[in-house]
Amino acid sequence: MSFDPIINALSAFAAWIYGVFAAIFTALWDFVGDALIAAADLFFQALAGLVVSIPAPSFLASASLQSAFSGMSGDVLYFLGVFQIGPGIALLGSAFGFRMLRKVLTLFQW
Repeated sequence: MSFDPIINALSAFAAWIYGVFAAIFTALWDFVGDALIAAADLFFQALAGLVVSIPAPSFLASASLQSAFSGMSGDVLYFLGVFQIGPGIALLGSAFGFRMLRKVLTLFQW
C-alpha cells in the first residue's frame, strides 16, 4: 500500500495553509507600514502649520536689501553688478540655510 497520494495531498494542503498565512502576514505588514506613513504625514502637516503660523519679525518687514540698494548711487550699483554682489549674497544665504537645515536634521549633534 502506497501512501504517496496522501502525502502529496497533505503537502499540498500544508503549502496552501502556508500561502494563506504568508498572504495575511504580508497584508498586515503593508497595513502597518501605511498607517505609519499616514501618521508621519499628519505629524509633518501639523508641524508645517505651526511653522507657517509663526509671525515674521518686524525688522524683516521694515528693512530689506532692495531698500538698501535703491539708496545707493549709480556708480556703486554698477560695481555691485560687476562684482556680482547680489548673487553672492544669495549664495551665502542659501549656504547658511543649508547649514541650519543640516543641524536640525542631525538633531544638533555636531
